[in-house]
Amino acid sequence: MARLGSLRQLSVPLLLVYSCLIQLARGYQVLVTSSDEVRQVCSGMWGHGKQDPFIEVIFSPMSRGQVALVIFEWDDSKYLGVSPTGKPVENDWAEDRVYICTVEAEQAGLCSDAELGQFLKSSTAPEQTSIYTASVKFDPVPSASASGNDLQQYSAGPYRYEVQKTGYYCVGTVPVVLEGAKVTTEFLGVVDFENVFEGALPANEYPKIAFYRGIFLAYLAFGTFWAALSWRFRRELLPLQRYITATVAFLVIEQFFVWLYYRLLNNGSHPGVAGVYVFIVSALTALRNSVSLYLLCLASMGLSVVRPTLGSVTGRVRLLAIVHFVFGFLYSLGTVTIPVESSGFFVIFFILPLSFSLTAFMTWIMYSLHSTIADLGARRQTYKRTMFRRLFYVLVVACSLVMLLFIASSIAFSSRLDPSFPAKSWKWRWILLDGWLSILYMVNFFIVAFLWRPTGSNRRLALSDELPTDDDEAAGLFELPEDDTERDEAGELKGETYPLTRRSRDGRDEVVFDVGSDADEDDSDDEDRRGSLGRHRRDDSGYDITKQHDDAKKRDAGDGDSGEEDDADGEQEEGETTRLQPGKDAPPPEYRSNQKDD
Repeated sequence: MARLGSLRQLSVPLLLVYSCLIQLARGYQVLVTSSDEVRQVCSGMWGHGKQDPFIEVIFSPMSRGQVALVIFEWDDSKYLGVSPTGKPVENDWAEDRVYICTVEAEQAGLCSDAELGQFLKSSTAPEQTSIYTASVKFDPVPSASASGNDLQQYSAGPYRYEVQKTGYYCVGTVPVVLEGAKVTTEFLGVVDFENVFEGALPANEYPKIAFYRGIFLAYLAFGTFWAALSWRFRRELLPLQRYITATVAFLVIEQFFVWLYYRLLNNGSHPGVAGVYVFIVSALTALRNSVSLYLLCLASMGLSVVRPTLGSVTGRVRLLAIVHFVFGFLYSLGTVTIPVESSGFFVIFFILPLSFSLTAFMTWIMYSLHSTIADLGARRQTYKRTMFRRLFYVLVVACSLVMLLFIASSIAFSSRLDPSFPAKSWKWRWILLDGWLSILYMVNFFIVAFLWRPTGSNRRLALSDELPTDDDEAAGLFELPEDDTERDEAGELKGETYPLTRRSRDGRDEVVFDVGSDADEDDSDDEDRRGSLGRHRRDDSGYDITKQHDDAKKRDAGDGDSGEEDDADGEQEEGETTRLQPGKDAPPPEYRSNQKDD
């Protein structure tokens, strides 16, 4: 064990030496030791590209003992090992299956002497398979089938494997203790996956470089567009639009760091530098999500559009944003440092707290948005209400997509414990873990920011109410709810009501519509008289049937007497009119007495 400890202490400098020995390789490299619990390392490999892909394995000169080495493509893993009974059956990863030729396996007739120390292939395997196996001997070890003086040649590699097609390739290294060995097996080695691209990232992570470069360029283009609008309408910017401006600038910087992080990993940067970038990127990602939800919550409450300030509510929203940032930061670190196989620990300490804070944020946002839309509808603020309804639809669609993609991801990862899951999902797994979330966030942010973009009509979003622009809207302002509940929802006052009046032709105010109360019952007679007067005036505005009849009589008679009749009829008409007028509007008594004498 002391020798193994010394190997661990020298692991970092040995890796540097090995990188030089493997022809200055810049591929995805994995350290393998005799103390590993998992004896297999795998990576996706592309079959064709700028360079020919290959896998190379080299061991430290300080290694001792013997190792059974195997390299294969996952589809051929079913041909690894043999049944204990010797029957020709495919590999089902049973515990009693024999994978390495040992002395016991040779005595059982499962392998030959030439296969000692190597992985076994099933008798059902075709002649041409992707399986390559070798017995690696680090120091002179006597063979079980040879005399004591017959020593095997020392060999530490490198062992090179040419990749012929795209697939998921694995390298297995299992310590072997053969009969007659002088020392236990202790080894340290490096597996180098040289893909068709140049870089130290595995094949399942390499697409993230181009992906995040595209995301960064998209944010940069949108930031340029937003900056141009902000400069053009800089005198009319609302406070919320200034917050969005700062968020756009932050997102450009954040995506640049994410892209730079994966570039550094691919270029094989120092582990310490990579660790610092992991910390920075995790913090920026968590801050992005928290700031976005914080601004979205303030916008849904109508800040700078419906209300000038939110008072103490702003502090509570800020507190929730801080809590969400902490949980998001831990989640981002966990996704990078903790294997997916540790599902129980990861779910309890990282996913559940983040899901609780996210649920609280989304519930608060949707409730506030619904209340703001209802308030604007009651106040008949059509333009503002349309803006908030569009925001509501965007969030509903986004939440629906998140649920659908979450269900799809759950179904896809439900078989993650299957040994074949990594081999089947290495090409697209990064999309479910990172890609679709980044795309969905970007699209939703662009849509929301576009709805609140700076325009020449920013004053319509300011803290002011719209006025009706047509007759229908103006008439709607005078509509009264059918009951007290609707009056409350419409925001009407419950105190004293006032009659609606209009100006008549003679300059007199007339009541058009009046909502009275119990205190107004004493004035009902006066209102009836004013109502009858209003009806009489409306009758005078049209054709006068009496006058039309008199004109016809004039044309028929053709003499001067008709004029007198007209005067009499006119006086009679006026007399009838005066008899319709009540109280204070009646003609003087002298006029009535003269009329009787006539």
